[in-house]
Amino acid sequence: MRPDFHILLVEDSRADVMIIERALHDGNVPHRLTVIHDGRKAIDYLVRLRDVKSDPGLEPDLILLDLNLPGIDGYQVLTQIKNDPLLRIIPVVVLTTSLRDEDVLQTYQAGANTYIQKPSEYPRYRDLVVTLRQYWHETAIRPPRTRPSP
Repeated sequence: MRPDFHILLVEDSRADVMIIERALHDGNVPHRLTVIHDGRKAIDYLVRLRDVKSDPGLEPDLILLDLNLPGIDGYQVLTQIKNDPLLRIIPVVVLTTSLRDEDVLQTYQAGANTYIQKPSEYPRYRDLVVTLRQYWHETAIRPPRTRPSP
């Protein structure tokens, strides 16, 4: 299989990035991974891709978003994504350490597609990335990547 599943990972912990990279590899998940370590850079990246009018296929198929980020936090990143008419269709999975009810509620209210607590054991990370790809790339029917006419 070709690496046609583009994941944007917004995560400031280099250790967590390495775990996810390893899990994708060990889970035989065909993918293209873009890693951004802070919220402001993530928004800038998405806006640049959005504004490339010639190729909407450059946008990620899935965003994995940590809540605790330097610069603007994950809540603000999520809100900006979901308030943008072109970016809001990109599924956002919040992947964080928190299990606080307030965090779960706030992220769903802001438009998160899923809220997942980061696994504490590596095999669960591997299973998680396999499941996410199967669901978001093979099972879920997503809208076409076309631009609305001006």
